Amino acid sequence: MNRENFKQGMSHKDAISKNLRVEGLKGQEAYDKLESHYTGLPNRPDFDGFVSVDDGVGWAMSHSGALNNPTPDNMLYINTAKLDFGNLSTSNFNSVNNSQPQNLLNSGNLTAATYNATLRGTVYALGRVDMILNNREARNVSIVNDYNLVSNRATDYDWNRGGGFLRSTLIDVERRRTGLNNNHGFRVFYYGVGTLKK
Repeated sequence: MNRENFKQGMSHKDAISKNLRVEGLKGQEAYDKLESHYTGLPNRPDFDGFVSVDDGVGWAMSHSGALNNPTPDNMLYINTAKLDFGNLSTSNFNSVNNSQPQNLLNSGNLTAATYNATLRGTVYALGRVDMILNNREARNVSIVNDYNLVSNRATDYDWNRGGGFLRSTLIDVERRRTGLNNNHGFRVFYYGVGTLKK
């Protein structure tokens, strides 16, 4: 497509008026690339908006180096509405509409994650992450995507040894269990709005 016709955040109406749909593709090669991407979507672990622990490990193992060389195709995209935040509550947030660090890797969540695969996948992927409480009454939250930072990106799906003793120990155990190393990991983009239980 013609780059000059595209503007980030443009309305659907504007995109159609600029012919930013299949008819606006520049040649057969562009069409083939779009079709290949589209038909491959159901094979991605994030197709339903959620990534299990096994899916995340499998993606990292099959996409070595993706963390340091991210592309739209080697990143995963997770719907915040599909996550389980366990014992995190609105009282953990000092204010509304402000980014605040939240620790999902706590003893209550670790215990509950033994029997709850969705909570396990959420805690495994996020641990400690910046979140925004969007509405206290509705208990709606968003994940802060920190992919523009050079280091310490909490939304990276990786197995770095940073953090406290508990996290470092769990990372070491997971590295031994799976064979993961410093070459494994990938970036994640979180979209949508999740809901806290309390």
